[in-house]
Amino acid sequence: MSKIIALDPHLANQISAWEVVERPVSVVKELVENAIDAWATSIKIEIKDGGKSFISVSDNGGWISQEDLPIAIDKYTTSKIKNLDDLYHVMTFGFRGEALSSISSVSKFSIITKTNESKEAYRLDFDNISWKKISTTFWEVGTQILVQDLFFNTPARLNYLKTDRTEYAKILDYLYGVSLSYPEIWFEFVSDEKKIFKMNAGENLKTRIYFIHGEDFIDHMLDIHFSSVWIEISWYITGPKVSFPNKNRQNLFVNHRPISSPLIFKAITDAYNRFIPHWNYPGYVLHIQIDPTLIDVNVHPRKQEIRFENENNIFRSMYHAILDKLESSSLIHSINTHSEISENTWNTWAYPEKTSPQTQYYTGSGTKFKSYSPYKNISSNPNQFKISDAIYFTKDILEYTSSNNDTILQSSQDHIFETGDLHYTKLWKIVGQTFNSYIIVEKDDKILMFDQHALAERIIYEKLVKKETKKTSQTLLIPENIKLTPSESSFLEEKRDVFQEMWFEIEFLSNNILSIGSIPDFIKKENIKDIVLWIIKDITEGNILKSNTLEEVKNKIYAYTACRSAIKFWNKLNLFEMNKLLNDAVDWYSSTCPHGRPVIFELSLDELKNKYER
Repeated sequence: MSKIIALDPHLANQISAWEVVERPVSVVKELVENAIDAWATSIKIEIKDGGKSFISVSDNGGWISQEDLPIAIDKYTTSKIKNLDDLYHVMTFGFRGEALSSISSVSKFSIITKTNESKEAYRLDFDNISWKKISTTFWEVGTQILVQDLFFNTPARLNYLKTDRTEYAKILDYLYGVSLSYPEIWFEFVSDEKKIFKMNAGENLKTRIYFIHGEDFIDHMLDIHFSSVWIEISWYITGPKVSFPNKNRQNLFVNHRPISSPLIFKAITDAYNRFIPHWNYPGYVLHIQIDPTLIDVNVHPRKQEIRFENENNIFRSMYHAILDKLESSSLIHSINTHSEISENTWNTWAYPEKTSPQTQYYTGSGTKFKSYSPYKNISSNPNQFKISDAIYFTKDILEYTSSNNDTILQSSQDHIFETGDLHYTKLWKIVGQTFNSYIIVEKDDKILMFDQHALAERIIYEKLVKKETKKTSQTLLIPENIKLTPSESSFLEEKRDVFQEMWFEIEFLSNNILSIGSIPDFIKKENIKDIVLWIIKDITEGNILKSNTLEEVKNKIYAYTACRSAIKFWNKLNLFEMNKLLNDAVDWYSSTCPHGRPVIFELSLDELKNKYER
């Protein structure tokens, strides 16, 4: 007998369906895009149980006639293209003729449709193997597609799905994005019989951006327009005064198609490099209009990626469009504020870069640091030696006190008390501060240079972790409301108990608004929003959603709080402040800050002599 057999067409369709239908949001995406391609001006989406048990997409497009119903769910049947040449000019979402066939093969599927010319509405039910007879029913002009019990016949795929809340959040994320691309279309979304949103047709794009991305985005939004003979870039970006800890406020459309493009993302990131902290992200809602013959949308069945004919041109166009707008905005700001800022006023960002007196924007070099992982054991400096659970020194520093550590510590303290000389700490002699950022210390035959922000950050972090700082809850007089994205809201709801154990009192309001009533005492009120968003980013992007513990989340909060509370770069310290910081460092020293950046740099006397050829 032959070992190679031809698969049953229905089985083959179920297998290939997974390329198109990965989860409930895939179904919603395909059906909504079909409705847009049918020139619908009104689309209503209803789901139950995160889309697992029920999905309905209704529109007023009226694109399927009674004659089309029998073949509408056959594979490779489409009204979008007729030949290969059409593929190079396609402007519609769909064209492959796979969506309805794939969805119907892994669900209980029905279509109800009525065209403008038809006096009656018609319904077709598909029982997963073949369609039943077409019957008449009552319906307005348009189409409704019903998808029930998704993946009921493919349990492996069903088990792959996440919680109802997570699947719901993915659908909401998608609907937010497509509603931004088509502000002229009326959208309504209902989940478990609860209306989530309704967006009116012809609504101003700024109104939708405000509803979806919140006040921070809209208050710092810059309109952008760039055009050439072959490309047009328009809509909105956030200015240099605001940035976000994740990519959740980024929407990119090419010919109104929501896409993901590493090439364009890098161009935008590079343009923002001098304006925002390099571990933050800008927000944008950008639309690229381009000749369809210069792009390939047939890269993948889900059509989430496209290929550009000339990648260098698209990169340069996007980079310069963003950069020119940001530089123009910065120049205007600097002119307007120059008279208000004195020559001695400097930016107090907690980042190792200095800004000019004429601007309050970050102008970093884009240097990348190690991953933010304060709950993990960071590899120590190979020369580092552990004295106790809390005290680490390099071997060279340890040699200075190895003969009689206690005596030297005591004698240094006695010297300070007797002479009043603040140049002496428990272990080191302070030379001074340079660039208002680094503390220089002399020790035997070495010069030690401490990063004052990284050192202060480590000390605060260790005190919090070791419970040296008393932690209680403080009630806010006015609750702090934070606009979240659907995925952020979903994550926090799932981790509500963790945050409550961390002395946060939180409540979820409508439209993904998080209301915070109480916070831990050690967190500054003005840092609440940043801290919450950073925790979400760090944990979700770290792919530890299933394994993160209360201790890990606590350490995230401690690390970020320490960074915000520590002495900043460009802060001039007097001798007393330097003495206090270095004496604290004896008890709470480590070779890195909680983020993994180095605290100390050493330069030996021999190295200095070599420089001077001695």
